[in-house]
Amino acid sequence: MMMKSLIALIFIFNINAVDFRDAYKGKINLSVKDMPTEYKILIESINHYPLSKEDKDDLLSNIVMSDAFFTKIPKNDLFLLTKMEIYKAVLSYHNSENIKSIRVNQPIINELMKKANTAKDELNPFASWILRAVIKDLQSIIKYKYYQTYLTQKAQSKKLKNIELLKLDKKITLLSPWISLFNLSTSEEINLALRPLHFRIIRRLAFLSKTIYQTSSFDKMPPMKELNQLSLFKYSRELTNRESTLQKIDDVIGNIEIFPSKGSSTNISDLPNPSNDWIPKDDMQSLKIKKGDLFPEPDPNYKKPESLPEPVNDWLLDI
Repeated sequence: MMMKSLIALIFIFNINAVDFRDAYKGKINLSVKDMPTEYKILIESINHYPLSKEDKDDLLSNIVMSDAFFTKIPKNDLFLLTKMEIYKAVLSYHNSENIKSIRVNQPIINELMKKANTAKDELNPFASWILRAVIKDLQSIIKYKYYQTYLTQKAQSKKLKNIELLKLDKKITLLSPWISLFNLSTSEEINLALRPLHFRIIRRLAFLSKTIYQTSSFDKMPPMKELNQLSLFKYSRELTNRESTLQKIDDVIGNIEIFPSKGSSTNISDLPNPSNDWIPKDDMQSLKIKKGDLFPEPDPNYKKPESLPEPVNDWLLDI
């Protein structure tokens, strides 16, 4: 017991040792590979929510944990576990005891299909996936061979005894809250209602993967990787305004070659032919003079002055 507690404390310490400070600077984006489609949609969907520092700590701690332990579980087992937990979490998300079972018919399905088409750009990816899954399940229900029998017995308030009818009733009971949510709520309300579900599933799968590893392996705990070193997940962050400005400056400067490298080609083609057109043509005639005209002989009759004028400070102003 003491050993398990010690292992748990070491694991918590490893998680806390991962640096999340970069994530606090702005909006983060996560993606995942080699996982079921449902889980990929879930991770993509959580990027649509604004996250506080506490949200990021919670989310990224479980992402780092999942990245460490998902790879330790056989792929088939991991896929089965992931799908099972996602469907179980979705179907048990609402308290169906407080919602009356809905009589499923084609008009209800049509309303849901209309919602799926008109609000596809407003609903987050996970909400859209749930809506499409509900529609698919309802379409199979109304085509089920025992459905009319089920409706008849429900209308007569008879107690269901047939196992097929009981299973059908359970399915409709679990789907009824989702039918009500999608038909009676706006896209914004739906997205908001599903926000906790994202964290719940991610947290649950991280915990289960760690538990499976601890109970089935005698190997030491795997190290927790930094966000930029994850194996299955990919972490990125949008640049802040300041970082974006600096990036633009770097991009511009990076394309300017102030000092060409020694090995780079400096051959420039298509240069104009040299010419003497810099000399003014209208002054050419005046330049053709004799040397004697440029440097005349001294005047033999020149007499120097007896005295020169005295310098004065007449440039100063009298104030």
